[in-house]
Amino acid sequence: MNLKKVYVIGKKEFLDNLRNKWVIAMTVIFIVLALVASVFGGKGSIGGMEETVMVLLGIAAILVPIISIMLGYATISGEVENGSLSLLLSYPVTRTEVLLGKFAGLGTVIVVATVAGFGIAGAVIVAAAGTAKLGSYLLFIFLCVMLGLVYLSVSVFFSTLCSKRSTSLGLGILIFFWSSIYGTVILGAFLATGGDLMALATGQAEIPAWMWYSMFLSPADLTQTGVMLAFGMKSAFGYAMETPAYISLPAVVVAQVLWIAVPLILGVWRFRRRDI
Repeated sequence: MNLKKVYVIGKKEFLDNLRNKWVIAMTVIFIVLALVASVFGGKGSIGGMEETVMVLLGIAAILVPIISIMLGYATISGEVENGSLSLLLSYPVTRTEVLLGKFAGLGTVIVVATVAGFGIAGAVIVAAAGTAKLGSYLLFIFLCVMLGLVYLSVSVFFSTLCSKRSTSLGLGILIFFWSSIYGTVILGAFLATGGDLMALATGQAEIPAWMWYSMFLSPADLTQTGVMLAFGMKSAFGYAMETPAYISLPAVVVAQVLWIAVPLILGVWRFRRRDI
C-alpha cells in the first residue's frame, strides 16, 4: 500500500466535502447549538461545567452521527452509480488505497467539524468555569471524534455492500435509529427482569453487570460512559451511574477503536471483491 496515494485521495475527499452545502449546514448548526449550550449552561463552577458537557454530549450524540452518515453513505455506492469509481480505479491505485484514502479524508472533515464546534464552546465554558477540568474536556472532544469515526466506518462499510446510495443511506439511518433507542430497549429489559427504576435513580440499587457489558454494543453509550469517567461523574440525568472497576476509560477507548476498525476492515475486504 502506497501511503502517498492514500494521502492524495484523502486530501481530495476532504476538500470536496468541505464545499458540500449539506455538510456545511450541519456543521454550522452543530457549532451554533454547542455555543448556545455552553453560553446558557455555564454556571461558573466545576459542577456547572459537567452539566454543560452532558448537554453538549446530547447534541453530539445526534449531530455527529448524522454528519458522519451523510459523509460516508455514498462513498462507494454513490460513485458506482455515477460511474466515477470506474474512472478512479483506472489509475494506478489499489482498491484498498482508495477506500482508506476516502475514509481518511472524510474522517478529517469530522475532526474539523467536531473540534470547531466544541472548541468554540470550550472557550466559553473555560471562561465561566476555569481550567480545572480542561484535560477532561479535551478527552470529551476526543471521545466525540471517535463516535463520529465509528458511524463513518459503519456507513462506509454499508456503502461497499450496497449497489445504490439510497440503500446505504437507509441502512445508515436504521443503525442511527437503533442506537437512539438501544438504551431504552436495555432499560426495558432491566424493568422486565424485575429491576427497580426508582432504586436505581436514588443509588439504592446497582446497575447489573449485564447492563454494563451491553454498553459495548452501543457506541453512543460507550461515549457517554467515557465522558463520565473522564470527569469522574457519579450520576447523570438523575440516575446513579457509578461504574464498576472493570469499566475504565482505556476499555472504552479500545472498544471504540474496535468499532472503527472492524467495519473498516470488512469494508476493505468487501470492496476488493466487489464487481463494479
